[in-house]
Amino acid sequence: MLFDTHAHLDFDDYDTDRDSVITRAEEAGVAGIINPGIDIETSRKAIALSERYDCVYPAVGIHPNYVGQASPGDNLELSLLAEHPRVVAIGEIGLDFYRDRTPHDLQARAFAGQLELARMLDLPVIIHFRDVEMDGIAMIGEDALKDVRGVFHCFGGSPEFAVFLVSQGFYIGFDGPLTYRRSDRVEVAEAVPLDRCLIETDAPFLAPQQHRGKRNEPAYVRYVAEKLAEIKSVDLDEVIKVTGKNARDLFGFVSRDDIHKREKNQKY
Repeated sequence: MLFDTHAHLDFDDYDTDRDSVITRAEEAGVAGIINPGIDIETSRKAIALSERYDCVYPAVGIHPNYVGQASPGDNLELSLLAEHPRVVAIGEIGLDFYRDRTPHDLQARAFAGQLELARMLDLPVIIHFRDVEMDGIAMIGEDALKDVRGVFHCFGGSPEFAVFLVSQGFYIGFDGPLTYRRSDRVEVAEAVPLDRCLIETDAPFLAPQQHRGKRNEPAYVRYVAEKLAEIKSVDLDEVIKVTGKNARDLFGFVSRDDIHKREKNQKY
């Protein structure tokens, strides 16, 4: 089954047809969708969506562009939200040196703190790293990534940086830009082993070439899988199988039935 490991279904882009978007994803064979938060409010919304839709799994975190707006109590709130049984990751967290919204040193401190939270809770991380590579690693220190597992989502860096991250045990997330004509992501996909690849949409952004310029949605993750199969010269079924296993291995998806069984056992 397909897994879209990054989509913002809580955004108001879907307020008029969210049910239909979920239905189209399921009809396209998407078994799971990870909805990361970008601040406390959207983290709460991601959890609420997961309680409404079985295929949606929340991640909670504060995006680097929003850490400057965080309140003093947000770190504690984040840790409490992360205890929800449907939460599968801490994210979306990281560094963004493309947009000049938050001082770099503040981003680095917030990123390091959320990495530590993930380490304490034994949860994977969903990392946003834009216009930053080894300089960002240097800011937080390589030790900050030790004993942390996760994905560098919507990867936009160099093949060399991707290979470094894979050597550290991380996955690389591929999105719609992989499908673009004259895409510079092809070389990265060639460099990353399939067993370290995840596929995602980053919906509502970055629609694949077939729908470029329009709103993206999880059903379109299949186009990313098809392009990855073309690049790797393997069958589409193989890409779906391996990336699906990668997603399950990293995020440990738990079904609602499993949660109910766990809660029942805890009562007794």
